[in-house]
Parts: sequence; structure tokens; C-alpha cells
Amino acid sequence: MQLRIGMCALFATMVVGGARNAIAQTVRFGVMDDSVSRQLRALWTDDSTQSERAYCVQRARISSRPVLGGGVDSIYRVLAVKPVKTTGQDPNHVQFECAPGTPELHTHTPATCLSDDASSCHFDGPLAFSCQPSRADYRELRLRGDQFGIIQCDRRAFRFYYPGDYLEPVPRPRTTDSGP
Repeated sequence: MQLRIGMCALFATMVVGGARNAIAQTVRFGVMDDSVSRQLRALWTDDSTQSERAYCVQRARISSRPVLGGGVDSIYRVLAVKPVKTTGQDPNHVQFECAPGTPELHTHTPATCLSDDASSCHFDGPLAFSCQPSRADYRELRLRGDQFGIIQCDRRAFRFYYPGDYLEPVPRPRTTDSGP
């Protein structure tokens, strides 16, 4: 009887005090197949004046499994990528299109650039080797409805990013001040 009362009290505390924070988590892992890693490492260069490059994921395997306590762990394994024709590129940007539903991969350069002009780029510095997706990267991912995107930011560094990683800012309602 004591145990039952104790369990009920614990359950009530969880429901009232913290259940709204006990949302099931999804954990995502991104993995590059060895052949894809070798291909992209071979194409990587430390040239500070290079433009970003773009690829479309040709084959990927996604496996998921439920975990104890709720949530899902997913593994995104990239098995093949293909370089894609760009419609614009410079050291800070690359514009390209992959077929709908085909995840995108692009590089970030090993340079810090003061403008989009390659002559303003210097190897290393505070913006070099950035693995952070930009707002534009996240917007593109969400608009396309892709399950993931990838940034190569060094010869052996690949950053997977997912739509749920970034939430668009909610616009603030405009207020009008009519004065006193």
C-alpha cells in the first residue's frame, strides 16, 4: 500500500510539475560512406580564393528506430553524391538546384572573406572552415522539404543539418502608438 501511494505521488508530481517538458526527443546522426568521404576529400582544396562547390545526394539510406522512453534515433547514411552545375558561386555562396526530394551538399571555404570578391579572401581567420549552416541554408532546406542537408567545411569535416534544428523567427506584431 505504501508503495502504491508513493508511486501515485511520484506520477502526480511528474504530470503536474514536469510532463509538459517531457517531450520525446528525436536524435539524428549523419554518416558519410567511405567512398563518398574519399571522393570529397580528394576534391577539397585549401585555396583561399576558391568558390563554394555544390553536390546533390544521389543515394542515401535512412534507418530509424524507436528508443526507450519515446522518441526516435535516425541514421542518415550518404552513399553517393554528384557534382551539380551551379547558377552562381563565389567564396561565400553557391546557387544550385537538386531534384525535389534530393538532399543538397555544399562546401564552405577555408577562408575569411571581406566581400564576395575572391581577392578579399585570406586563408584562415574567424570565418574560415565554418561548419554552421546559414539562415539561407536552413530556409532552403525547409522550403525544399528535404530531410537533411550537408556542409563540407574541411577536408574531413561534414556537418549534417536538419529542418528541426532551426525555427523561423516569429514576426512581431506591429504596434501603433496613437499617443496620449
